[in-house]
Amino acid sequence: MDRRLTESEYDVFIRGELVDLVVPDERAIYEDKWYNWFNDQQITQNMERGMFPNSSSQQEVFLDQLRKSDNRLSLMIKPKKNNIIIGTASLSKISHITRQADFAMIIAVRQPEFKAAFYGMEAKCLITEHAFEVIGLDRINSTQSISLKEWQRWQILFGYKIEGIMRKAFRKGYKTYDLIVSSCLLEDYLKLKEIRGGRLWPGYKKMMGLIRSLPKESLEEKINSLMEKTVSDYYSEIRMK
Repeated sequence: MDRRLTESEYDVFIRGELVDLVVPDERAIYEDKWYNWFNDQQITQNMERGMFPNSSSQQEVFLDQLRKSDNRLSLMIKPKKNNIIIGTASLSKISHITRQADFAMIIAVRQPEFKAAFYGMEAKCLITEHAFEVIGLDRINSTQSISLKEWQRWQILFGYKIEGIMRKAFRKGYKTYDLIVSSCLLEDYLKLKEIRGGRLWPGYKKMMGLIRSLPKESLEEKINSLMEKTVSDYYSEIRMK
């Protein structure tokens, strides 16, 4: 690898307000330690990664595969004022037949400034907008561990609606967790786009207000509670017959 590559700035693919989504390259591996994120047990606690060590050479292989892929888009999240990457946002299993893809995101490098809490939110909005406006998808699938409670509460602000709960579908070591299944359909995106004057991301200040207006109890908690009560009531009823 030509180490001079690590001295250049990242190429911006999608420009945002607080962050840009940039093209991954060798600098991400060797200077910003992209490969080493997957060796951090705290970062990978809600991921299937982290069971075995990852190396820079393995990440180079992945980068090469990514550059050749026609069904995966993976971009690095870079704060506007810094030339370092803090995470990734990706669409995988992109199908132009079913017009859908799976969304995933990693925020690996925590930033001290208050606005950093909104970096992942804008990144998800930017790549969701790109999926519908440019790639031409009709549906984006998303799953997260139920332990990510705050993120689940915010999902509706990005157009992602809860579809169900997969019980004990994620395992980390000897512990199992439920998975929240959500999706954003084209019509969901278009409704929010119209409400917000043509863009999914409403702006940092407006997003703060939207978060404050959300109910304290998440929709996921309500659904889970209702499901448990419904099943419990059903079992009680059939036992009495």
